Amino acid sequence: MVTAVVETRLLVLNADPVFQDEALAILDSIDRIETPRVVRTLSEAIATLIEENFDAILIENGAAIAVEQAVNVRQHFPSLKVACLTPDRGAADSVAMAEQQDITLILRQQRRGFPRKLKNFVHSLERPAASPSEGIDPCHSLIGNLNQFSAAEILQMSCLSQRSGRFTFKSGRGNSEIYLQQGSVRHAVFGSLEGELAVAEIFRWRQGRFYFEEGIISQEQTVNRPWAHLLIDNLQKLDETLELVSV
Repeated sequence: MVTAVVETRLLVLNADPVFQDEALAILDSIDRIETPRVVRTLSEAIATLIEENFDAILIENGAAIAVEQAVNVRQHFPSLKVACLTPDRGAADSVAMAEQQDITLILRQQRRGFPRKLKNFVHSLERPAASPSEGIDPCHSLIGNLNQFSAAEILQMSCLSQRSGRFTFKSGRGNSEIYLQQGSVRHAVFGSLEGELAVAEIFRWRQGRFYFEEGIISQEQTVNRPWAHLLIDNLQKLDETLELVSV
């Protein structure tokens, strides 16, 4: 059986409106990539990431500026893959910050290495398409789309109703889970993120679907604060993100 592969979606941040981009030419030569979206400013990039799902963002600039912008993106989108395409590695503090924030540095000056490293980065993003058998079971008590109800609204209603069970959220970024126990958030996971970091990531999603399964309780507890505090803190962070977009 041949596994299908979903097309990779990339966002490119490059401030130069007349640039002739070698990176785009390399990306065009890679199979299974949707035509990259190009934006010119950091606020435009964040606005686009809020509205749509992307597998990664490529930031093209000098090392110091690119890493600074990448760190800003990472603060708002913890799970997003980020790469900086720079003419040099820059100062040691920029390199250290990139490593700390799990930001990939790809040097343009390596004429042979640049195409290979860029392609390797893109190929690392490839993900199998969902299996047809992965559909939603009609016995699930709550089913919906995130473009109709936000994750914050869904969580608030469920906690007020004192529900116990597991929410599964599915989007282009992957699958995530939030476990409730008698109206309290007990555990959340998305990829390598757990607890409040996972909840914060799910709250940012604007596309995808969700369903709830009654009675599935997690033995693991990674969230200890009341749901109302969790909700308020994450909505404040989302407001800060939207304020940056409007600047």
